[in-house]
Amino acid sequence: MEESFKEVKELDDLNEKQLKSYAESLGKILDSGVILLIGELGAGKTTFVKGLARGLGIDEGEVRSPTFTLMNIYVGKKTLYHVDLYRLDDPESLFYIGLDEAIEDEDGILAVEWADLFPEFWEDVDGIVVKIYIKPNGKRRVILMDTEKEGIISESIEIWEKGEKARQVFEKK
Repeated sequence: MEESFKEVKELDDLNEKQLKSYAESLGKILDSGVILLIGELGAGKTTFVKGLARGLGIDEGEVRSPTFTLMNIYVGKKTLYHVDLYRLDDPESLFYIGLDEAIEDEDGILAVEWADLFPEFWEDVDGIVVKIYIKPNGKRRVILMDTEKEGIISESIEIWEKGEKARQVFEKK
């Protein structure tokens, strides 16, 4: 995905709960699309997908890392295709798991863990790139880049921040 990004935002010092909460906010406003998740082992890619699922009305307890199944499909307000490319080493195998069909589902959302393993596959795919970094303090730094839906990241952050402020007020009482 080398095209220019229409929107780039950063969230810093998120704990896992906040990471999941932000992803839930994004899931609530997404109509469809591709989310490319990038980060080292344990960064929070599956945690992000759990929050996304929650935003789509899917029980996050159903969400499991598809490392061995390669693709899990969950149905809520929208269909969520959850893919993990970690074990794949051949770009052709992406077609065998049905990735092209998931991309073409105009009513579905495709979340891809380890998307950076096959960057050439995503060159012509519009979507949101989510890079998750683990900081020395154990919190997460998240870089969000959007090639297609200009403004959706800002809108999701605004919704999430309002929820975070409300939670802080509630927790102080």
